[in-house]
Amino acid sequence: MKKVYTLSLAFTFNATGKKVDAMASPATQSELAESKHCFRFNFIALSKRYSVYKLQVGQDPTIQGLVAFRPTPGAMECTNMEICETNKHGKPVYNGVGKAMVALCCKVSFDEGLDGCIYFDAKNRLIPYYRRFGARHFFGLRMGFEQKEAMKLIDLYFKNA
Repeated sequence: MKKVYTLSLAFTFNATGKKVDAMASPATQSELAESKHCFRFNFIALSKRYSVYKLQVGQDPTIQGLVAFRPTPGAMECTNMEICETNKHGKPVYNGVGKAMVALCCKVSFDEGLDGCIYFDAKNRLIPYYRRFGARHFFGLRMGFEQKEAMKLIDLYFKNA
């Protein structure tokens, strides 16, 4: 999984309210090392078993979010999704990074022949957030997107794909 994706009007730049495109591409080991202070999860360790993608705006090298995933039988496993510290709490630089990461996972799942289906374990406080855009709560913290809901996200962000 080495494809570069463009997510149409994925983030809102809070200073102006303007929607901007996001770029998603595989994160390199050096990028993960350089940005580790911005993320709580250890994406360097995760990259040994999962593909790790970064989300950025245009040519800005700042990583707005990271997501680690891998194909499993029937669905894409998304083990960790995290927005950078500057987009958390209070006055985030960009809104929409989390939803864009979920849409990216659905698109990669679709491209890998898994019909857009993904699953992940959500933090308790984020379960209502994921439900708002179509996730099903399976059991415990396990949630996922099935084909119908996944295709809605794919259609929203990947209009030209």
